[in-house]
Amino acid sequence: MAATGAAWLLMVQLAGAASVLPVPTDAMRSLSATDQAVSQPVAGLYLQQPPFTFDATRFDSLTAITLRGLFEDAVEMGLPVRPLINRALEGSARRMTGDRIVRVVRDLAAALTDARTALGPGATTDELEAAADALRAGYDIAAIKAVRATRPTGSAVTALVVLTDLARRGVPSATARDAVARLSGLPRADEALLNLQTAVARNSQRGPGMALEALNRYLRTTVPGSPEPPAPALIDRKPVQPPES
Repeated sequence: MAATGAAWLLMVQLAGAASVLPVPTDAMRSLSATDQAVSQPVAGLYLQQPPFTFDATRFDSLTAITLRGLFEDAVEMGLPVRPLINRALEGSARRMTGDRIVRVVRDLAAALTDARTALGPGATTDELEAAADALRAGYDIAAIKAVRATRPTGSAVTALVVLTDLARRGVPSATARDAVARLSGLPRADEALLNLQTAVARNSQRGPGMALEALNRYLRTTVPGSPEPPAPALIDRKPVQPPES
């Protein structure tokens, strides 16, 4: 049976760098109108990006076959294949087992699917990757949608990257989400977000509490009308009695 346009394009993508497979004439003739409609955006995706070759020789046969199936599913769903291939190759470089590589790639594919649900069909590959990282850091789809809503016309990559980094620095997810949303409304939003990331990273080495304090301090000096953070609760303690001499 002749390969469809999308499937044949993926076969060419996954071929080794040493061999270039010609597209069979009969396969091209067999493309239906539906096949052509599916293959065109996929072809556009790869024409706009450098080639990413999947070297099957770096995996055992079962792992390579399973990964190919995951990549084919991603193409059919309209997901970007580049991050999936990169994650598989990264796992091979780190000498991970085949089962673990497949599990990591499958988890990333699921996160990319949720990211597209949150960001919409017009999201770029970089936005989908950044949103997938945020989801894997503990945020939910609602948080990703909230960030997207703050950047209706511009790229949401910086906002999503900073959101993820804040969570990994120990900032509570709700606090990080609100901070990113407030900074995203500024005229020079990306610059403000990156400055926040730097300030929090610099202070997070002293603990999550200092990271949160740095975030609140930055908001007060950057966003007009930012409220003062609540004072920490005081704990009543009995005075320490000096030892008897």
